[in-house]
Amino acid sequence: MRCAIDSNLLISSTFKLHSPPALVVAAWRMRRIDWVSCSDQIDEVSMALLRPKVLARSVGGAPLARQLLQEMQRDCRIHTLTRPLPAICRDPRDDFLFALYDQGHTDWIISGDNDVLALKSNYPILTARELIDRL
Repeated sequence: MRCAIDSNLLISSTFKLHSPPALVVAAWRMRRIDWVSCSDQIDEVSMALLRPKVLARSVGGAPLARQLLQEMQRDCRIHTLTRPLPAICRDPRDDFLFALYDQGHTDWIISGDNDVLALKSNYPILTARELIDRL
């Protein structure tokens, strides 16, 4: 199952180790899902995970954040997106998820973001909990 995973979900995965977002990352680590990403997302997550405010909430602090970033760069299926990205979402920062779905041929978009979830009737979108329940 190929998935495009929302960056906010990835950041949330570092806050509680047994939360639905953390279980999505664990499923990816166990190869139960394939995570399709892009350079935009790696850059976004790299900057966000190392912010002091995020590190203060992270269960594992900077070491866990660095580990996740290294794993992303090493183990994600990185897809190069064709530009310009189509404007699909109310929040243009989430358009890359829909581009990954269209161009990267993912099966699902995994998100808890209301702007993304609003498009659930047009795209195959699951929350972290819904994905875990399907695995």
